[in-house]
Amino acid sequence: MHNQNRTGATGFVVSSLSAVVLAISLSGCLSGGGGGSGSSGDSSGGGPAPVNPLQVSTQQGDYIGIEQAGMRVYRGIRYGLAERFASPAYPPAHEQAVELSEEFGSACPQNASPFGEASIDEDCLFLNVYTPDEPGDYPVMVWVHGGAFIYGSGGATYNPVRLVDQGVVVVTLNYRLGAFGFLPHTALGNSNFGLQDQQLALQWVQDNIAEFNGDPDNVTLFGESAGGHSVMSQLASPEAAGLFHKAIVQSGSYNGDQLSLQAITMGPITIPGGEQLFGLPTIGSTTCDTAADSELLDCLRGLSAEELLQAQPANILPVTGTPTLPVSINQALASGEFNQVPVMMGSNLNEGTLFTLLALADNPTALTTVPGYFAAVAQLLGEDPRLDAQQIAQDYLVKFLGNDAPTLDAYNAIGTDWRFNCPNSRQWNMLQDQVPTWGYWFADQNAPAIPGLPAPFHMGATHTAEIQYVLSSEETLVERGATEQQLELAQQMAEYWTSFARYAEDPAIGPNGTDGAAEAVEWPQLTSSGQVLRLEAPTPTAKAKAEYDTFHNCSYWAAPPLATLTPQ
Repeated sequence: MHNQNRTGATGFVVSSLSAVVLAISLSGCLSGGGGGSGSSGDSSGGGPAPVNPLQVSTQQGDYIGIEQAGMRVYRGIRYGLAERFASPAYPPAHEQAVELSEEFGSACPQNASPFGEASIDEDCLFLNVYTPDEPGDYPVMVWVHGGAFIYGSGGATYNPVRLVDQGVVVVTLNYRLGAFGFLPHTALGNSNFGLQDQQLALQWVQDNIAEFNGDPDNVTLFGESAGGHSVMSQLASPEAAGLFHKAIVQSGSYNGDQLSLQAITMGPITIPGGEQLFGLPTIGSTTCDTAADSELLDCLRGLSAEELLQAQPANILPVTGTPTLPVSINQALASGEFNQVPVMMGSNLNEGTLFTLLALADNPTALTTVPGYFAAVAQLLGEDPRLDAQQIAQDYLVKFLGNDAPTLDAYNAIGTDWRFNCPNSRQWNMLQDQVPTWGYWFADQNAPAIPGLPAPFHMGATHTAEIQYVLSSEETLVERGATEQQLELAQQMAEYWTSFARYAEDPAIGPNGTDGAAEAVEWPQLTSSGQVLRLEAPTPTAKAKAEYDTFHNCSYWAAPPLATLTPQ
C-alpha cells in the first residue's frame, strides 16, 4: 500500500456532533444561499397580473418572478403532486398568474437538523428557476441536492449566481425523502418515488424551460452526495431516457452496486435487501407492523407524517429491482445499458473526514486507542460482511504509524478510499470507454470551514467542501475567509462546470469553454489522456489518474482482504 501523510491530525476533542455532521454531510450546507423560508410559493394570485418581462407562461399557467442579483428568479413553482407512496403527476393548471417572491416552496418531510427546520408538509414538489436577465437560449443545469436521501431541499442552501453569471439557466428542486420517497417494500410497488419526482421535474424542464430562456435540448443534470448518487441512478434508469443530455456527479459514486429490493444469496452469505434493511424495520416501528401485505399500503397512508418520520431509518438508498431502477448503477455501466451522455465526475481528497466526526459524535475517544480504532473500522466496514475488517484496519494503520494521530488518519483514509474515491475510480473506468468522460479531484485542503462547526482535527478537502466553490456567491466565500486564490479557484470551477454544460457534446472542447474557464489549464478528456484535473488553489493541474489511484490505494481495494465465511 502506498504510504503518504494526508491530513495531519494533532489530537482532537469532539463533543456531541452527530446531528450536526449528519445535516452537513447530507444537505450540503457548505454552499451558502439566499434567504427564504419554507413556506409554499405556489399560492393563488389575485387579479390578472400585467404582462411584464418577468412573467412566463408554463403548461400549468403563468408565473411572475422577481429580479435579484442580476438574475430573474422564480422560486416555489409547484411541478408535481403525489399521494403518499404513489407516482407523481403534474398539478392542475391555474388560470391567474401566480406572483412569486423570495419564499421557497415547502421542503419535503424530514426531521429537524441544526441547518434546517423539520417539515411535515407532503405537498412539497417544488422547483426554482434562476435565469440570466438578458434574453437568450441558454444551457440548462438541473441541481439535485444531497442529504443521504433523508434531509435537504433545493432551497436557500444553494445560490447559483456564479453559474448564472456564466450564461446558464439553473433549476433546483425538491424530491421526496426518507420513507416517503424510498421506503422499500413489495407492497408499495416501486419504492423509488423520490427518483420518480426527479424525473417529473426533468420532464417539466423539457416542457417549460424554453419560456425561461433555457434550451430543453441542452440539459445537464448535476448533484452532490445523495444528489450525485441520484444522477448516477438516473443514468441507470430507463425511465430517465432523453430527459437530460449531460451529467455531473460530485461525490456520488458510493454504493454503486446498490441493494436489491429483496435479499440475494452469494455463496455462503446472504446480502440483505432493501426491504430487510430499511423497509421492515421502519414498518415494524409503526402500528402497521402486523398489517397483511394486502392492507399495508392503506395502513401506511393512514399514519401521520410525524409517525413515519419517527420510524424511518437513519439512512436509506434507492433500491434495484424496481421499474424505475431495474439494475444497479454498476450493473448498468458494466453492460453499457445506461443513458449514454457525457459525464463529468469526481470526488474530494479527504471525503472521509466529515464522516469521522459522525463516528466520533457518540464516542469521542473511540480513535484514541488502537483497540478503539479496530472496533471503529469493524463498524464502518460492517456494511459489507465479505470484508476482513481487522486485516484492513491493520494494513491502513501501518502506513500512518509515523503520524501524530495514526489511528485517526488511518480511519479517515479508509472512509475516503473505500466508500468514495475507489468506487469513483471504478466508475471512471467503466464510463471512459463508452461516453466522453472528464474526471476531477478536488484537493483544496484549506477550503473554508463548515459554518458553525468546530474543527477538532484538520478536515482538509472533505465531503461537501467543493459545493461552495460552485453554488455560492463571492460574498459568502469572503465571509467564510476564502483567500484571493480560493476565489479564483471558485471562478475557474464555475467556468469549468458551465463550459461542460455548454460544450460537452464535443470532446475536443468539453469543459474547456472557448471563452471560459482557466484557459491556461486544459482539462483533458479521461478516455484519451488517462488524466484527471486536480482542483486546488492557486491553479488546477492535470494529473495522471494513476496518481489518484495510488494515493487512494485503489489497487488494494480492487482485491481487498476477505473474511473467512462459513455457510449459513
